[in-house]
Amino acid sequence: MTPAQRQAATETLLREHGIPVNPELPWIEDEHEVRLRSADALCCRLMALWGVVGTSMLRENDFFEDYFSIGERRAWLSGEEERFLFDPVPLDADYLRFSWRQEALYFLAWCGGLVDRIDLPRSEASARAFLHFFPEDEADPAALREALRVRPAREILDWSDRLYRLHWAVRDARLHGRPTPGGLVSGAVFEWHYAVNWMTRYDGEDDWDEVGTDT
Repeated sequence: MTPAQRQAATETLLREHGIPVNPELPWIEDEHEVRLRSADALCCRLMALWGVVGTSMLRENDFFEDYFSIGERRAWLSGEEERFLFDPVPLDADYLRFSWRQEALYFLAWCGGLVDRIDLPRSEASARAFLHFFPEDEADPAALREALRVRPAREILDWSDRLYRLHWAVRDARLHGRPTPGGLVSGAVFEWHYAVNWMTRYDGEDDWDEVGTDT
């Protein structure tokens, strides 16, 4: 599928769900121009997200702080994730912010083949279906590494295009004081867009904390 065909398919899908489109937005990259993150990089990123999401939900539990203190695991975390995980008294705003990372975790789990199928983000995601791949104790994430199968670039780019245009629709609605279109969960759209841009190396950015979500 060419970038133009991908855009046309996305716009048709969005219109079917009553979501506005902006035909002036440019095409995204062709699949031959994209180098996806490796399975190893994806595994480390999933583990980091598992850590901060788990911390945001369990709060006064030291499991994740202890887990990421072992060996090289602390290096899997971004700077902001590390500060949150090892902060003795995180702010309530940080707990809320990192709880939304469950959406990024869910989308990247789909990228790695842990989730069979995803739809437009019109409800909040759950990690329940793939949580068994993550360690229950301080063991290495061997089961997660074994289970990961990075999807083909064409499948991930289909969603990259959708999320780029969905995020524009969400931002445009907010800018003009309108309800979020199509029953979308705006926080989920942002997190999925963020995650897919990391997965496709948008703007060549390698720092998770600095991934762009331009629309």
